[in-house]
Amino acid sequence: MTFIVFFAGCNFRCPFCSNSPLIPADSGKRVSLSGLKNKILESRGFIDAVGFTGGEPVLQPKPLLDLCRWSKSVGLKTFLNTNGSGPAIVEKLSKTRDLDYVALDAKAPLTPSRYARVSGLKFGKDAVGGVTRTLEVCRRFGIPVEARTTIVPGLIDGEDDVRSIAKAVKGCDSYVIQQFFPFKEVLDPGLRDTPPPRRERLIELARQAVAEGVERVFVRTREHGLERVSLVGA
Repeated sequence: MTFIVFFAGCNFRCPFCSNSPLIPADSGKRVSLSGLKNKILESRGFIDAVGFTGGEPVLQPKPLLDLCRWSKSVGLKTFLNTNGSGPAIVEKLSKTRDLDYVALDAKAPLTPSRYARVSGLKFGKDAVGGVTRTLEVCRRFGIPVEARTTIVPGLIDGEDDVRSIAKAVKGCDSYVIQQFFPFKEVLDPGLRDTPPPRRERLIELARQAVAEGVERVFVRTREHGLERVSLVGA
């Protein structure tokens, strides 16, 4: 079981973001590192890992580095959920062996124009570069990576999209095709009435990734959770 720490602040503005209340840097509640560590220790009998998500954790590098180092020192594994914008931070954690697992959002094909649209940024070049370098760092240091793409109707939902992403993330430990869901917190109000993609459609898209040579491909839906997909069946 994992103790999850949510970091406030994000440098992306993905229209489908369901954690949009955490986007402002001053959102959430300010806590001391010592207080947070005590809370983690209180759960020590029930957990074996500490996970960091947000928002975007790499935007607060000092507490992230401190917490990862401390978590490892007390025998807990560490997990980072990131949009890929902080490869230098990932590299620091990798060099010191304070990072055990990375979940990396591969939001769109790694071209600046596509990435800008899906991530809500004016320019996508830096985002693409960050994702690419984060993947390279994890491969170099042997950090397991779960790459994942959220399928959002009308925004990122094509077979060509998935094939392009699959080529970029090939070699990751797993690739997850996720189901968009119109939570009330979704950043773009226009998406709050958009029906989620069907499980069958996600499986079709996942098979495109399998066809590109990605070995472990999964779909994640609210109805059925995580399911592995092959070319012949789900």
